[in-house]
Amino acid sequence: MIRGIRSWKGWRMRAAAFAAAGALLSTVVAGGSATAAISTDGDDVVIETMQADVGIGRGQNGVSALTVAETFVARFPASGESRGMRRDVADSSGDTARLPRLISVTDGDGAERPSEVETSDGGFSMTSLAPEGLRGTQTFVFTYTVDGVVTVGDGSQAQELTWAVTGRERSSAIGEVRATFRVPEELVPSLEGQPRCLIAPEGSTKDCDLAITPGQLGAVLIEASATDLAADETMSLVVGFAPDTFTAVEDGSGATVGWVLALTGAAALGVGAGIVVMGRRRRSGASRKGPPRQS
Repeated sequence: MIRGIRSWKGWRMRAAAFAAAGALLSTVVAGGSATAAISTDGDDVVIETMQADVGIGRGQNGVSALTVAETFVARFPASGESRGMRRDVADSSGDTARLPRLISVTDGDGAERPSEVETSDGGFSMTSLAPEGLRGTQTFVFTYTVDGVVTVGDGSQAQELTWAVTGRERSSAIGEVRATFRVPEELVPSLEGQPRCLIAPEGSTKDCDLAITPGQLGAVLIEASATDLAADETMSLVVGFAPDTFTAVEDGSGATVGWVLALTGAAALGVGAGIVVMGRRRRSGASRKGPPRQS
């Protein structure tokens, strides 16, 4: 369902349509910017809600830049056997480089949680662990940036961002997911086609509610939500931009987007990738830099 699409100053919904839903679902599975899984180390940890806020901007050298703030509320068992969470983001999509960076991991009151990062096998992992274990309701806020998330192409077609809000794969259900995608005033004229919210796998009967509303300072907000997602269901946003809106990340460019964070603030940021709720015990052969990955 799409609500609130209307004509505002600077808003141009172009005639060129997005690809059919089936093709977009294929894009989410094969090349979405977010990867890995939201899962628990057992059935006792319940992920109740996820609030994902993303702000897109044009960073250094015209590279697309996301600033992401994701808030997870999870209920941990009284045993204290689970120690924390891990967030995984792809650092490439096909031949396209991504540049993720962790800003912080905090609790719901803004207090910093222990965190570490690891890059391996094409993924960027952000981990927060409590050695003494966690109990009861816990809030994790992951704030990070990712450069180069928009597929640039050869300039002959619209550029496209496919952002898998809950990750391309998951092994845990999630009660409620809400995502806000903020397009600043200077990029609103470049919007191409109609944004889409997709629930995968194809054939899912779940609804994804999509609304487009005006934001502050001339921005446009694309808001999506879904409830009671099963273990094999994911929610993704697809947003198109005019050709040549963004440039590709160059190897070693180190493009930075700190200004995006400063402009949008934590309440107007945003979306994507996969979480793992980690158990107390490490598996054999695990990396020293973080908890073992789960299949």
